[in-house]
Amino acid sequence: MNREKDTLYYDDACPVCSAEMARLAKYHDEGLELLPITSLAAEDQAAMRSELHLKTEDGQWVKGLEANVRAWEHTRYGSVAGLLLHPALRWLAELGYRMWLLWYQWARKRREANG
Repeated sequence: MNREKDTLYYDDACPVCSAEMARLAKYHDEGLELLPITSLAAEDQAAMRSELHLKTEDGQWVKGLEANVRAWEHTRYGSVAGLLLHPALRWLAELGYRMWLLWYQWARKRREANG
């Protein structure tokens, strides 16, 4: 891991997450590293599955919507992604992200139950 980059941790066991990271990988600049959580110790993976986590180049952690927006700021779509954090839109973006998390966690549990 290069600490001079932002590092986005994602659940590579999740088909939706993996598809999103494949899209992001096509567009991101050299300042972002995508790291699957299965490359981490097992005890660290559980905490990372709750939502996106991004460790900034200066060592700060951001999660959820902010992590997603910060990652997309490393692409040509950064200014558009940044709008999601504008006070007029953030509440709606947070609601959408939280609803997606609920679906994601339900789908993950369902996949685990089906083996």
